[in-house]
Amino acid sequence: MKRFKIQQTYFALIMLILSVLLITGCGGSDEAALVTAQYDNVLPGACTEAGPKVISSIPTNNTENVAISPTITADFDEAMDPATINVVDSTHPESLAFTLRDNGDIANTKGKVAMNTPLNTIATFTPDAALHGDSWYTVTITTYAKNAGGTSLGCSYKWSFKTIAP
Repeated sequence: MKRFKIQQTYFALIMLILSVLLITGCGGSDEAALVTAQYDNVLPGACTEAGPKVISSIPTNNTENVAISPTITADFDEAMDPATINVVDSTHPESLAFTLRDNGDIANTKGKVAMNTPLNTIATFTPDAALHGDSWYTVTITTYAKNAGGTSLGCSYKWSFKTIAP
């Protein structure tokens, strides 16, 4: 009987620890950045919040006739932490700070992001394959991206462009 009570106590203690870990591990700021970026965003150069900012982009918002093999860049006003922007696994682009999506698809476009070392002020997204012709694309950079000191972007950024017709 004593052994059973000890096992019950250990089980309850383990469940309590797991519950605390699950509760504190969910809903962190990084996950919130990915969710809010879809609704709470501005164009490059338009953020008034504190923190690092995207000051310009190529292509700019609503540009048409963009090549199907574009160079997509975001220029930051200060050095950024490449680990929060670089693509480590392009097969899971939905978990990144810098994404590109064909407005007609539900999945993000696979690709890689590189920073201009050593300054780390320009992020360049290169798609793994040519983009679809005559399609609108949306670029998003979330507040998951952080500067070299660990401060998140002041705003999430979103802009769109259209590729050239085939």
